[in-house]
Amino acid sequence: MRVLELRARGLTQAEIARRLRTSRANVCILERRARANVARAGRTLKLAEKLRAPVVLELKPGDDILAAPERLFKAADAAKVRVKLSTPELIAKIREGAVGRLRGREALKHIELIITANGEVLVY
Repeated sequence: MRVLELRARGLTQAEIARRLRTSRANVCILERRARANVARAGRTLKLAEKLRAPVVLELKPGDDILAAPERLFKAADAAKVRVKLSTPELIAKIREGAVGRLRGREALKHIELIITANGEVLVY
């Protein structure tokens, strides 16, 4: 964690190595491992959020994202959850969260839309 903190402050690996009295190669290894641990923890948190979510909607390859809001609102109504976003905001959120998985309005890969118990929409 210390290596990541120092990197976030703008220090180079060489500067961190001098400060921690170790080699730059060791700092490189520590940084890579720490970033991998943070990424794993992030995936675990996403999974936990998904497991607690009252609504999970999957968009499959070929699905039109403009049809997603209606499906999402119906699922939210059934779960008695009020979605915090309007239709245009929801489409914008899908576009932002699914970069590289869309071609125009069409899903190229699986996209999960998750509504939390308090109505927030997450795009995975």
